[in-house]
Amino acid sequence: MRQKMVIYVTIFLISLAVFAGLFPYPIFSDYTNVTRENMLEINNFSETELSVQKKSEPRVESLEWKVVDLLMEYDKTYKLIDLESGAEIYIQRTGGINHAEVETIDEENTLTLKELLGSFSWERRGCYLQLNDNLYVCASLSCFPHGENKLENGLGGHLCLHFKNSKTHSTNIVDKGHQKAIKSAQKSFPYEKID
Repeated sequence: MRQKMVIYVTIFLISLAVFAGLFPYPIFSDYTNVTRENMLEINNFSETELSVQKKSEPRVESLEWKVVDLLMEYDKTYKLIDLESGAEIYIQRTGGINHAEVETIDEENTLTLKELLGSFSWERRGCYLQLNDNLYVCASLSCFPHGENKLENGLGGHLCLHFKNSKTHSTNIVDKGHQKAIKSAQKSFPYEKID
């Protein structure tokens, strides 16, 4: 009985492999809604590689913190654009669970931040975090260095970068001031400093 079962399973698996070889595409797929533009994005055929690709326009999103938390890598350099002044500061994520803990990447960027602020404060500043070439995320920066400092940048601590529905560490609640700054950034788009 056991040998028959092994034979039946073997025959079934061989039949399945032959069937899959003859019909490599999913039978129940609906290909009627696939446009040429979708095909260029999905497929990597040599013909599509030769066709001219349009550069997509930069876009600004107000992403939930739980999404940004997955997208924003540790120890990677990101550009941060201040909403009020248009100043660009380069930062790295060095920590953070309820929001991102960030630091300026070097002393030059720390000086840029100091010049922008005049003096460090807990003021919430609306800004844009550039996640990739075309995606900017509305954010709010708390501009007072505190806690651990991991980079040699003369900052003396880290800064807190908040996103939609992120929370503070101390109170574990969504901070209204940060959310207001994020909404200001969202309302101010299109922003002339983003190219």
